[in-house]
Amino acid sequence: MPEGVPPRAIVHQEGVLAVLALIGLGLRDGSPLRGLLPAGNPWIGLAAGTVAGVLLALVGLGARWTRAGRHLEKLQRELVGHWIIGDAVAVALISGLAEEALIRALLQPFLGLFPAAALFALLHIVPDRRAWMWPVVAFGFGVVLGLLFERWGYPAAAAAHVTVNLIGLLRLAGGRRDDGAEPA
Repeated sequence: MPEGVPPRAIVHQEGVLAVLALIGLGLRDGSPLRGLLPAGNPWIGLAAGTVAGVLLALVGLGARWTRAGRHLEKLQRELVGHWIIGDAVAVALISGLAEEALIRALLQPFLGLFPAAALFALLHIVPDRRAWMWPVVAFGFGVVLGLLFERWGYPAAAAAHVTVNLIGLLRLAGGRRDDGAEPA
């Protein structure tokens, strides 16, 4: 049984992905930021991404109606249930921003929508049979994130990813504030 994942380890791992993405974007585009620009109105893209993220989070919650979804949620709670709210927020932000920079902004233009979604799913494989559903759901989410990227660019995909992660991690984490107090 897992003893939990230290949030600092995930922040470091995702930081490496972010650095790789920025180096790759810089080599490809001459600027690490060019591939992160919005396609069209950035406010519409951010709004669309946030709404899509809420809808994807609801789909994720709906997975709890299945046996595999309940097993996955139990495993995820074991992994992050000891986190404080600040841990959940930090991991949601860095993972959403870094993974979208790497998978969508850097690799999707080269690989295409479905191969990028498959790579995204591979990033969500964990060595526990109870989590077989995680990469399956991640593939579907990856397709949606890829479509957001194609329509509105990186900000929309990143907003959706951060929103999904934030909702999920805040729900799964222990709910303690950074000062150790329980939420009101």
